[in-house]
Amino acid sequence: MSTPVSFLLIPSEGLAGVLTRARLAAMRATVAEGLEDPEDDDDEVLLLELMDHLSRHGADTLTRLPEQLEDGVWDLLDVLADELVHLGKDARGEPLELATQLHPSEYDLQAAEAVVGSSCAEPIHRLWRFTVVGRMPGQDIPTSTGSMRAYPALGYWTGAEVRQLREGLREHLDGAPDYKPHLRSARIRAWLQRKLSPARRGDPARALDAATHALDKASRQGVGLLFAR
Repeated sequence: MSTPVSFLLIPSEGLAGVLTRARLAAMRATVAEGLEDPEDDDDEVLLLELMDHLSRHGADTLTRLPEQLEDGVWDLLDVLADELVHLGKDARGEPLELATQLHPSEYDLQAAEAVVGSSCAEPIHRLWRFTVVGRMPGQDIPTSTGSMRAYPALGYWTGAEVRQLREGLREHLDGAPDYKPHLRSARIRAWLQRKLSPARRGDPARALDAATHALDKASRQGVGLLFAR
């Protein structure tokens, strides 16, 4: 079963603005409560150490961590996604505002990638790909790491990237309800890519409709977007 994805408004600078000390404290409490035996849970202990480091030194240090803490970042993003999406009203952190009530599936995002990649310039495709594979802090080019995980749970766009992506999609795609590429050649390429990949299980229009609503709202407010499942 495909997982629904939520789009949330975040500070313009990106993920560092989300990981406030209050939110890190809430996340730490969640992890600590589930920690039964520190000697048997090296990953959780590492995650607690990472959260403590960020609380002391600031979330902007995510891109320049001590080497021994780097392996905890993906787990940190998974816990953050849980706090923001799955725990709902019970989350003890500071709530983020939904950018849209639309929740496309991860298959919809994959299908939309086939459309975006066939019709838009590489920088726009690169930004969209973060919705599929997730995004590590400070990562400008998507890698295959996210797609290797059971849940590439979280990615984001900064305020500047929101504006770039919004204008790029407007330039190369029709609007609602289909969001098809303007050019017939791009439509054929997108169709072929979807036929030959897992993207065939999703509806690109659902993903692009949700993203368009979210990008419009974020652009008006001058903020960024986070997408989590």
